Amino acid sequence: MRGEIWTQPKVFAIVLICILNFLMLWEDKENLKLPQSWKINKLLWEIFLGIGLIATLTSPFPWRSLFGQEQMGDGLLYWLLIAIFTLSNSLLLRLHPELARSQLQGLVIGGVILAISIFPQTINWRIDYTTTSGQLMQSNILASTIFQNQQPIGLYSHRGHASFVLAAVAIMTLVGWQWQWINTRLAATAGIIIIPALLLTQTRAGLLALLVATIYLLGRKHYKLLVPATLVCLLIIGIATSTRQMNNLPLIKQITSNRVDLWQMANYRITLRPLLGWGMDGFGTAYSHVRPGIKITKVIRLGDFSFDYQDENGQIKTAQLPTTKAHNLILDTSLSVGLLGLASYLALLGWCLWQVIKSPYRGIEAVFIAYLVFTFTWFECAQFTHLAWWSLSICGMSRVPKIAP
Repeated sequence: MRGEIWTQPKVFAIVLICILNFLMLWEDKENLKLPQSWKINKLLWEIFLGIGLIATLTSPFPWRSLFGQEQMGDGLLYWLLIAIFTLSNSLLLRLHPELARSQLQGLVIGGVILAISIFPQTINWRIDYTTTSGQLMQSNILASTIFQNQQPIGLYSHRGHASFVLAAVAIMTLVGWQWQWINTRLAATAGIIIIPALLLTQTRAGLLALLVATIYLLGRKHYKLLVPATLVCLLIIGIATSTRQMNNLPLIKQITSNRVDLWQMANYRITLRPLLGWGMDGFGTAYSHVRPGIKITKVIRLGDFSFDYQDENGQIKTAQLPTTKAHNLILDTSLSVGLLGLASYLALLGWCLWQVIKSPYRGIEAVFIAYLVFTFTWFECAQFTHLAWWSLSICGMSRVPKIAP
């Protein structure tokens, strides 16, 4: 259900954007030249997707690998779409660099709308902006399957997802202001709306991502402003950590919201299929096949939140998946496409980051830096991953002079 409400519409929007990109490129095909850097980018995508295809074909559940888990949505087809989106947008911005400013401004406007949607949910957690808004499945669960402690979600399926988008848009606003693509009044207005909404999501990873990316952007030039801002941000993160009691867990598990156990599960299962992994979106596939203390003869069905398996006595049993992700970019990628896929993915990231950093548009890569910080304890998801890759598609403008305000 969550995928139909919050994931699929966003993926459909990316499909429409790709179609529009192709139409605009086709109209101007006479002037279209493929630079060497774009060809290298394309080759790196082909290597990553090729490994992903092999991982899908060898996966115990190839359909899960192809389409991804219902809410996450980041199967092989999604990554193919992201490759098309990134490569086509890169070419389009090379031909029409003036579109970059409009794209950035549009994303900031979308972020402001998301931020505004957060505030009513902090007052009434039953608001989820769906057709069943206000209806309950249980006393703490909405009809849309949103739990009370997952609010405020804004226009996403979890407050964590919303927090990254708000952090990313805050960075885009700062970059747009630095480039004079957004005037001071509008940038301040956007910030005044976005930052409180981000705080209301109570997601430490989103705050930390914003903090690290801001320090990267402003650096020594504004250290007098950054020092108190950093202290305040760390104080908020500390308060959020200390007030989140989790059954008297050890400190490290308290700090990571018990992600350490997930990381240990993932690390062990990576060693079982190290080269090509378990298939895209592979945590559920890997977890269902290996359960310490329980001999699983065969996994019969892998659902979005549970799986059916046959034990050594031939009995069919059902077990719950603890989560859908390992909550770490490196571990989740290794689970999905193995160490070969991880190496190709990191090479792709490194190349795209380098292309942006050495271009006149240096600074926008801070959005992806925020993404890397966020996914250290979270994960990639079809609801928001495209925002990070949009920032890297700016590398298509690496030879285009900075657009004047």
